[in-house]
Amino acid sequence: MARTAQDRWSTRFEEPVSKFAQAPIMIYADDAVEDAAKLMCEKQVSSIIVSETKGGPIGILTEWDLVSRVLAAGRDPGSTTVRRVMSSPLIKIDASTRVSEALRIMTKRGIRRIAVYEDGVLAGVLTQSQVVGNRRKTSSALPIAEPLKGHMCIYCSLTFSSIRRLTNHIDTTHAETLNLRKKEIEEE
Repeated sequence: MARTAQDRWSTRFEEPVSKFAQAPIMIYADDAVEDAAKLMCEKQVSSIIVSETKGGPIGILTEWDLVSRVLAAGRDPGSTTVRRVMSSPLIKIDASTRVSEALRIMTKRGIRRIAVYEDGVLAGVLTQSQVVGNRRKTSSALPIAEPLKGHMCIYCSLTFSSIRRLTNHIDTTHAETLNLRKKEIEEE
């Protein structure tokens, strides 16, 4: 019996995050932002885990952090430390957590990346795009949060003060779009 695209997506969301997490790329909190950006470029990643020189992970540095807290703020990437612009605290989940729960946590907190821990040790990083895809054909609709402005609807760009209001808006205003997306997935 052939599985439908809907079945494949449903199965994916019930799997443990450990199946999708990538090995973490690390940088020290007191390193220069410029070094962090070079490392991200070299490794072709959109975020890196920030760690104390003597200690464990304390945060994450994302492309958004670089744009909003360094470039737009007029800071010098060569003299600004990662500690000054990273996102902290580091949000963590256990490697056995279901993907659906991880996505719920990310959506609720307005983040796109989450640290995956196994037996108390950093095992990887999970991103929304690893799970739902980053191309139109393989993507699933998820609200994208922009912390500085609130939560923006990916369909019409309206901004809402809470995830609950955004979710209600999507469910009522864009229900037809969501139904069309489900049909596209089923036809794959």
